[in-house]
Amino acid sequence: MICKKCGTENEEGAKFCASCGSALDNSDTEAAVGAAGGDAPGAANGGQGTPDANAPRGTDGGVQTLERQAEQQGAAPNFGGYAAQPAKPAKKLSRNAIIGIAAGGVTLIVLLIVIIAVAAGGSTIDLNDYLTVEASGYDGYGNVTARVDWDAISEKYGDKISFTGDVKDKLGFVSGLVSPMDVLRQSVSVSLDKSSGLKNGDTVAYTWNVDESVSDYIKCKLKHKDDTYEVSGLETVGTFDAFADLEVTFEGVSPNGYLKYNYTGSQLSTYNFSCDKSSGLRNGDTVVISIDGSNMESYAQNLGMIPESIQKEYTVSGLDEYVEKYEKVTEDLLATLKSEAEDSIYSYTASNYSSSSSLSGLAYAGYIFESVKDATSYYDYANKLYIIYAGTVSSSANNFRATKVYFPVEFTNILSNDEGMSYEKCNGIRGSSYIENSYYTNGYTNPVVCYSDLVTSSRDNYTAECGDGFEVYEETKQIAAMSDITEDCKKELLADSKDIVESYIASDAYDDYTVSGLKEVGEYLLLAKSQGTDFASNNKYYIVYSATVASNNDRFDSTTVYFPVEYDGIVNLPDDDYLVTVSVGIVANSNFPDSYYGTKGYVDGKEMYSKIVSANRDKYTYEMSEGLKSFGS
Repeated sequence: MICKKCGTENEEGAKFCASCGSALDNSDTEAAVGAAGGDAPGAANGGQGTPDANAPRGTDGGVQTLERQAEQQGAAPNFGGYAAQPAKPAKKLSRNAIIGIAAGGVTLIVLLIVIIAVAAGGSTIDLNDYLTVEASGYDGYGNVTARVDWDAISEKYGDKISFTGDVKDKLGFVSGLVSPMDVLRQSVSVSLDKSSGLKNGDTVAYTWNVDESVSDYIKCKLKHKDDTYEVSGLETVGTFDAFADLEVTFEGVSPNGYLKYNYTGSQLSTYNFSCDKSSGLRNGDTVVISIDGSNMESYAQNLGMIPESIQKEYTVSGLDEYVEKYEKVTEDLLATLKSEAEDSIYSYTASNYSSSSSLSGLAYAGYIFESVKDATSYYDYANKLYIIYAGTVSSSANNFRATKVYFPVEFTNILSNDEGMSYEKCNGIRGSSYIENSYYTNGYTNPVVCYSDLVTSSRDNYTAECGDGFEVYEETKQIAAMSDITEDCKKELLADSKDIVESYIASDAYDDYTVSGLKEVGEYLLLAKSQGTDFASNNKYYIVYSATVASNNDRFDSTTVYFPVEYDGIVNLPDDDYLVTVSVGIVANSNFPDSYYGTKGYVDGKEMYSKIVSANRDKYTYEMSEGLKSFGS
């Protein structure tokens, strides 16, 4: 018998090849039919063989069929009433035949195991065989991706995995809408410990994320192993100057200049840039212009290059400049401004003073320079320069006492540029003050009030500097008690007040009177309960003189008259100096007893106390000297 698979000649009747163990085809050895020379055995019994008393018995005690018997004897069974020819006696198997049969048996066993495993849903998928980890991009900015080839898994295992019986029962007809492969795919993923900003040589760890309950749903075993991936193959990234094609210009006037920029290159656009400050700029300021540096990968991926730097500093220059310091004002401009200031003052007095009023002794008294603090906030002028002159204002008609007046002339928006220095506008004399007897003038009789109006009131928006003598008014001290009035101040005011009283007594109002016994009686000091920048209202100081006044034509009896001379807003200055905001002069008017004739001052000491002290106690506290306490305390 020749094996059709390997060509080995085997013994007749052998079932398996002695060489390769494959089953032999015995289809050519068929049972002999009676046509070969007479009836076959058993034909005389109608196709049934005659029982042999020595034939083997079946388990049921009967005689085995010929077919069974024939099988036991190695002959073909009888089909359709024909008896199979008896098999030839089996020959002893050779060693090779035995080995072949054994090998064939092992093959059958392995095949059976595989069939049983598949039938039981025992497919095992090694997930790592279908995982691809790849790096892309540029060195230092690379990306790593992990991908599971589900198409390949589906092609190999799609028909070999199935739902568990419990799942089929629960899903019913729905199981036809979802495949086991869909469930598997949803139950498996891969995560990376890092996936961007990578360079060649970096190690990326990947981890399988497998839902442990997947085996409850599908008949499948999964095999996987976490591992690492070394990044390689990333391209070297180039660099470029992001600011090379950025045009930056500064416009406007310092300190309120502004910045403009425009990008003309191809890699970026103007919208990619931002600046930390674009307005309120001064010459010498620095401005930082930046691009977004938080995602260098995007530059590398889109341009194949990354910026050399993400910001650049620019210095503001070339702006016309509003002067911010007095020291920057040139001597030529100062000479011009002083001349302009004098012209403004003389023009004012000539146009507004009466023919009996005059200004004399005009002299330069200092300056105040103010510069805006924050150019981005609201302001009327970028800078202001007050050129201050002082002179004596007097009346030839004795309408008021000669008074020193300070005239600050305001110049605004002093500008410096390549062509030199200039100012925008002269606003004339600032301020207005009361002198005496309802007479007023532009300017200030008190330089402390001038300082307060021009400097203190503007401190929220402007920085200020004073000089050339006017800086002394930056430091003042309020009077808080009579003891705060220095001895020098008292002496000067005593002399001044006496001069005021004597001048009044010498006036035409006293032509028919005789005055005797002029003397100082005492002092009143009223202190405002609420101190403020209205210096004239902060305190009132009265020096009281008395004298006996008689009528030359007996129009009234001899009477003691009290002359209180009022000074408002006494302020202490450095170096024990002082100033008076307003010299009011003699206060009140009274009639002599039983007469229509009158005088300045009071003819009743108690009335004087009532009008000066009691009438002001709602707003002022008070002190008085011993000589006045007899009228009330």
